[in-house]
Amino acid sequence: MTVILLAAGLSARMGTNKLLLPFRGQPLLLSAYSAALAASDRVIVVTGHDRKMVESLLPPGAETVFAPDYAEGQKYSTLRGIEAVEDDDFAILPGDLPLITEEDIRGTSLLLAHQTVARAFHGGIPGHPVAYRKENRERLLAFAGTMKEYLSLYDTGRYEGSIGCIADADTPERYRALCDGDLSILH
Repeated sequence: MTVILLAAGLSARMGTNKLLLPFRGQPLLLSAYSAALAASDRVIVVTGHDRKMVESLLPPGAETVFAPDYAEGQKYSTLRGIEAVEDDDFAILPGDLPLITEEDIRGTSLLLAHQTVARAFHGGIPGHPVAYRKENRERLLAFAGTMKEYLSLYDTGRYEGSIGCIADADTPERYRALCDGDLSILH
């Protein structure tokens, strides 16, 4: 399974590029990247805003795809990543989940043996990754609605993952709480 790691956004709610912020001694993005790389043979990092800075964080040889339409919203960056996947199942993973684990990614992908789409949850809260069997590729690329609307069309398999599936660093408050280890803000 290919992991599409989204690292293109504007970080508007944070006020600065959250993926570049320090988390446990490294840039925040590298936590999700490391988990994705441990769980998959192929990780595609979709870049956009601050492209050169984001790419400079990645190890040499990391596969990247630039989303020129990143400012239009996450759906467009997601589509650029999906376009780069040829013939493989794939999972969508935002880069701002520093506590995501290899097990969360693998567990979600295992459900694809029985489901067309699978999603990680934690405590009943929908999270990431969201995994798709490869036959979804062309349908997603042609779909006019949102990713949420697409998910509503399918009986989505549910994987009960770690708190890392929902622990995003979208705002300064959430980022500080994650850095401090205060996960109570997530519920």
